[in-house]
Amino acid sequence: MIHITLRLSESLLCILKDVNNPKDETIHLQAKRGTTIKEILLKEKINPLIVPMVTVNNTKVNIHHALDKDTTITLFGPLAGG
Repeated sequence: MIHITLRLSESLLCILKDVNNPKDETIHLQAKRGTTIKEILLKEKINPLIVPMVTVNNTKVNIHHALDKDTTITLFGPLAGG
């Protein structure tokens, strides 16, 4: 098993709260080696469509990235601006 720290951006936290799925800013969990980020999102009931950017240990990855060691994943919700 690997240990995962899941960090959620403020924009993502707001969206999840609005859809009655509130989460803490930081979540600690365990997963099997080889688990993908998409699998973690689905397990945590976070729709991958609202997570346009993911970093693993501060490196941008896609949701199909498989995890092989203890790690910190940061999930970013949609960004606005102009």
